Amino acid sequence: MADQDEWSTNANEALNISFIQAGQSSPKTLSTFHPKFTYPIFGEEECIFGYQGLKIDIRFATHNLLPNVSVKNDRKFKTVNDIEALDIEQTLKEWMPEVSFQEPATYDAQIQEDATAEDWTPPGELLNTYTSRGRKFEVWASDLTDPAAQQLIDRIQILVSLFIEGGTPIPLDDQDWSLARWKVFFV
Repeated sequence: MADQDEWSTNANEALNISFIQAGQSSPKTLSTFHPKFTYPIFGEEECIFGYQGLKIDIRFATHNLLPNVSVKNDRKFKTVNDIEALDIEQTLKEWMPEVSFQEPATYDAQIQEDATAEDWTPPGELLNTYTSRGRKFEVWASDLTDPAAQQLIDRIQILVSLFIEGGTPIPLDDQDWSLARWKVFFV
């Protein structure tokens, strides 16, 4: 059998998280970074077996946090007996909404053609506006019974596990009376 190290990839290095928005002809990346932790998803060793040249991109649209997952590799381990490469998309499906797994070209077109992006506002009520360093900011509040607030949280909450030690996603399928007690603030 091939050397395990030859087919193992550091998950923290393979995973790129980006925030994007519509550009002139294709989506423009505003920021890209690696997670601090991947052990909640890929195990204590933060290692992914079965690939060489692995690159996992998770992109979020800046306005509505619409996610997209893209997995690329140079080579994939051929199954030997019961030893096989980790199914990355299947693993991530436990952490991200189904909409995350559309083809990147379809996602890019959706971002480019989204007429609501420029005037989009977070769900809930506008609480405050302020200016800092020449930029205007707004603070919005909503409770978790609002389906639009739930959608945003569902799309982005994988970042809790990737950046907060021991952080876990919140259950959004809780009863409405329980969700109503939580306020979510968007800046």
